[in-house]
Amino acid sequence: MDTQAAPSAGATRSVSIVADATRSGPLRAAIAAEPSLHLAAEAPRFAQLVVAAGFPGDVVLLAEEPGHPLLAHARTAVAAGAAVVVQADVEGELLQQLEAVGAVVLSHDVSADDVTAEVVAVRRARRGRGGGRPRIDSLDRRPRLSAGERRALGHYAQGLTTVQVAAEMGVGYETAKTFLRRVRAKYAAIDRPAGKRAELIVRAEEDGIL
Repeated sequence: MDTQAAPSAGATRSVSIVADATRSGPLRAAIAAEPSLHLAAEAPRFAQLVVAAGFPGDVVLLAEEPGHPLLAHARTAVAAGAAVVVQADVEGELLQQLEAVGAVVLSHDVSADDVTAEVVAVRRARRGRGGGRPRIDSLDRRPRLSAGERRALGHYAQGLTTVQVAAEMGVGYETAKTFLRRVRAKYAAIDRPAGKRAELIVRAEEDGIL
């Protein structure tokens, strides 16, 4: 793992956390004890975190179970412009994929103090070539999405499958599928392609849906 420079003296970094009740307490206490950090948001599930006012902050800490949803959550956080620290026992392909998106991966048994030290040191992700909020374009074009389409996009961009989007929204699978198809079509109509999940994540973040 490359050594990364810590923030300059006096800088304060905001942290968003996904963790269950067992792990959130120690992590919250360790962050509170570190003068250079403050807790922006926390939730037991990523879907709840992304709708919190403080999300993403400077760093998103994912203390979750290993699996594909964890990777999707890391990608969403990076797309939103945050640095990502993962605390989970991952290995093999998943570990490589997490590191490829820029996440710092720590094992499940690392102490809360050591996790916090890594949060202090990790670099903030760059959003676009020049940093800062991504530029959409000079016309600031956004599609006219219905409330249902916006909700479907928000859930899908968080890493949920279409089946899970339907369950979260309380609608049928075909309805959720239709919402997402319309979202893609509306973005395509204004020359902002969103055919792939990664592109939808970027569009959702650009347009303030995540």
